[in-house]
Amino acid sequence: MGYRELLQALEDEVGRQIRERRAEALRERERLLDTTRQELRAMRQKVLEEERRRLEEESARALSRARMELEHAILAETRRQMAELLREVEVRLPAMNNADVLTRLVDEIVPELDAGPAEFRVRAGQEKHLRAHLSRHHPGLLPRATVIGSPTVRGGVEVSLGGRQILDNTLPSRLQNAWQLLEPEIVALLFGEGHGGM
Repeated sequence: MGYRELLQALEDEVGRQIRERRAEALRERERLLDTTRQELRAMRQKVLEEERRRLEEESARALSRARMELEHAILAETRRQMAELLREVEVRLPAMNNADVLTRLVDEIVPELDAGPAEFRVRAGQEKHLRAHLSRHHPGLLPRATVIGSPTVRGGVEVSLGGRQILDNTLPSRLQNAWQLLEPEIVALLFGEGHGGM
């Protein structure tokens, strides 16, 4: 083999190796591109999944806050309306303060009285009626009873026993006691069953 043939063979071999290296480099490049694409798809999927989860959690928190704010607003409005209703009832109490109501409330409280002196406080102007009622229905109590008209009593009776203990059977007192017991039922009647725990 001559020098020229040797050079040609060498050139052919170098060309073949260059082509093989190029082909191998192209294959490696395609493999790297394919691996990179897969990794990018996986990373993209992971980022999208994390973002979706974050948005769902954020939406759930926002919805929970909105529900809580709505419940607080409904509760505040319910309380405001119930307070207004209570004020309206309190305004109407004096109209209920008649002789029949007074005697009924006195009769309820008499069994709680001891044998000592009792001072009855009623609305001014009802003293005579109460004395007549005690004379007819509780004659043993009348000699130790003092009946006083008071501008602060708005219906019913307050009884002071020996100047120390006060038994309150007035309309405002009874309203407060009844209101505490009946308020959940009133709320449920006026605003629906879901508001009973106000």
